[in-house]
Amino acid sequence: MASRRDEIADTLRQRVLTGLHFGTIGPGDRLPSVRALESELDADPRVILAAYRRLEGEGLVELRPRSGIYVAPTSFVSGEMLPQTAEWVVDVLVQALGRGIPAISLPERMRRCLETLRLRAVCLECNQDQITDLCAELHRDYGLETHGTDIDALRAGEMPHEVRRADLLVTTSFHGPEVQQLAKQLSKPWIVVSLRADYLAEVARLLSRGPVYFVVADPRFAAKLPRIFSASPDAANLRVLVANGTDLHGLPESAPIYVTHAARSSSTSWSYLDT
Repeated sequence: MASRRDEIADTLRQRVLTGLHFGTIGPGDRLPSVRALESELDADPRVILAAYRRLEGEGLVELRPRSGIYVAPTSFVSGEMLPQTAEWVVDVLVQALGRGIPAISLPERMRRCLETLRLRAVCLECNQDQITDLCAELHRDYGLETHGTDIDALRAGEMPHEVRRADLLVTTSFHGPEVQQLAKQLSKPWIVVSLRADYLAEVARLLSRGPVYFVVADPRFAAKLPRIFSASPDAANLRVLVANGTDLHGLPESAPIYVTHAARSSSTSWSYLDT
């Protein structure tokens, strides 16, 4: 019973997260009822309800008695500032004022500190493609010292040294609840990042015109991509290939092709492609 509940919870979680990524649903929107999902998922209503309650515990949905199930109004994937984040900002401002630093000059003071202070960020994800991209963007755009950690290793009970010494934990919304618990355990700050809206919109536009190819390095990301784009009405046009052993020369020349950084570094045969 518990394994079936976990399976349904994963399915519902991915639907909500994907909808939030694409903007097809938002905080406060109503979700399918237990009765509506009973036949679709071929599951006992009690198991579906238990799965929804699990997502409620993660802060992703809200169960309202005699009303229904809704996307949590202050979900960590909504893009809004969480109450605890707001409290932290206020606390920083109060401390700054206590040190004679006016609120208006605090951002500039922080910028100067970040230029000389090297912060260590650990990017936690379930596949090498997203880990590589997260580390590269955080280093390039924010100057952070970055390390990647496979979240599956953490699930197996391993605790890499990089995680213990990190100043910041970074993940995507798919693993927000897990990393939130880890951050609380280690008393470390954490953030959730999401896919860029303009990138998602561009892929959705291309999918509406025909096949779009993704070349990735990690089979786990290959399995994840269809779920990420499942909310697109043209998701059937998505084609995902794993770099190892794949011959790109057989692909249609006019087809849009995205190659992840991890896939590029895994073989020199991808160097002629632009993404």
